[in-house]
Amino acid sequence: MLDEFKVYIINLKQSTERKESILREISKQNIKSFELIEAVDGNKLNNEELNLCTFKNKKNYNPWGPKLTYSQIGCALSHIKIYKDFINSKYEYALILEDDAIFLDNFTLNLQKFILNNLKFKKQIFLLSELKEFLKTPIDNIEKYEVVRVTNAFFTHSYFISKEAARSIIEFNYPIKTWADNFVLFKIYCGIELTGLNPYLLDQNKKEFNSTIELQKKFKKHFLLKRFLYKIKNKILKHFLSFDGH
Repeated sequence: MLDEFKVYIINLKQSTERKESILREISKQNIKSFELIEAVDGNKLNNEELNLCTFKNKKNYNPWGPKLTYSQIGCALSHIKIYKDFINSKYEYALILEDDAIFLDNFTLNLQKFILNNLKFKKQIFLLSELKEFLKTPIDNIEKYEVVRVTNAFFTHSYFISKEAARSIIEFNYPIKTWADNFVLFKIYCGIELTGLNPYLLDQNKKEFNSTIELQKKFKKHFLLKRFLYKIKNKILKHFLSFDGH
């Protein structure tokens, strides 16, 4: 069962504690075959490297948030790095784990029943992280779990991705236009089916790596506010365009 997909783990070379943490986690789940990918440290990219890998007019593709930080560029490049390897593999799906992921339940026991049986779409991302703050519609109910279609989400610490979804995101987001988990844009421009499981099976290690989590929470609140304001702006614009048409 575990040989039906490829497992990737993202880790910054200097983050040895995180590496040890995620290796303990996957050992508990009896995941023995995986590839450890060295993350791109955006803060160490020089101007020449940034010019080669970043889109020059990012704001056209990022209307709900500020200009990308070096860390966000590094994160996006890290996931693109995995996608490029994955699309050349024999597998149709990959499990992507960041080094702060922790398993909340018996993952391997639930894998076939709740996840693999619901990898049905050509371009699909199946989120394993928390979904309660995001709009969703049910697809199926299995015991205590609900498979849902997700309209938006954050965080890239744990998800499945299909080969065609990975290929589409590479085409859209390299050079880098937006952050790695801007799922709204990936749905619109790449045709990604965004699905997930509720309750979720993986979380982030908030106890050991709290500072990173807090930064993500602040960024998430900013994103939601920007998204709300963007929708209001569009409604006003449509109203005036409709008025001018009459």
